[in-house]
Amino acid sequence: MAVVLTARDLTRHYEVSRGLFKGHATVRALNGVSFELEAGKTLAVVGESGCGKSTLARALTLIEEPSSGSLQIAGQEVAGADKAQRKQLRKDVQMVFQSPYASLNPRQKVGDQLAEPLLINTNLSATERRDKVQAMMKQVGLRPEHYQRYPHMFSGGQRQRIALARAMMLQPKVLVADEPTSALDVSIQAQVLNLFMDLQQEFNTAYVFISHNLAVVQHVADDVMVMYLGRPVELGPKNDIYERPLHPYTQALLSATPTIHPDPHKPKIKIVGELPNPLNPPPGCAFHKRCPYATERCSTEEPLLRELDNRQVACHYAEQFLDGAA
Repeated sequence: MAVVLTARDLTRHYEVSRGLFKGHATVRALNGVSFELEAGKTLAVVGESGCGKSTLARALTLIEEPSSGSLQIAGQEVAGADKAQRKQLRKDVQMVFQSPYASLNPRQKVGDQLAEPLLINTNLSATERRDKVQAMMKQVGLRPEHYQRYPHMFSGGQRQRIALARAMMLQPKVLVADEPTSALDVSIQAQVLNLFMDLQQEFNTAYVFISHNLAVVQHVADDVMVMYLGRPVELGPKNDIYERPLHPYTQALLSATPTIHPDPHKPKIKIVGELPNPLNPPPGCAFHKRCPYATERCSTEEPLLRELDNRQVACHYAEQFLDGAA
């Protein structure tokens, strides 16, 4: 399949004030993210709050400029693109935000909000726009009479369907979904996730699916990227990572994921302590102060992503987990 999104050493840094007379510091919200995404595939990005997931989403959708690195959309480099090229690139990458209550305009009718991408980016007539909007509404399970209603007249699940329909109006090559089900009732989440998958199959859209819920990720992903403090620590096919995680942080996340049939013989891995201060990250491996397997080497030498067992992993001692021995 064709590669539609490529990131190479993508970074996003912010200069922040330390306070009066204390100068400034740099927050490395993204600190070297690389991956490729093929059409029709889903890359799930997981990790704790503050690991850089939403910053990555804003960089991929051109809401924010990367500080450095390369980002290619459908083979075209974003850096150096002129205004016209950026307008085309933005059509190819759309986003569904976390809150369906905040992402829709409360003063605008749903039909007008769905038609707006077509009004801005195409030369279609009003009749043609209305026909396309109604066809998309039908695909996401909305009725024709919903066209003239306002967002407050819909439930949370319906609003997220509207947000998804709006993102798909231009049939983008890539859809970035930033925790699209976390604000919904559990009974509605499965319906929305199935709708995501149905539309992906229909339009062959590539998804970057950001979530902290590893049970949801297991349902939708082809590949998984686990992030910690702005960097990927493990990246590979979903089944390989879920069946045999090689990074201690991935192991801890999966250990904390509720399952219907838990294995009583499988030990629980607990993460102690808090996420390090991004203004003052620890030397060496960023995870070493919370890792049960850390050694002196981990506190001084930063592990780089390397190929191992059909995935990339950033851990000095990942080999010891290949046979289940730790």
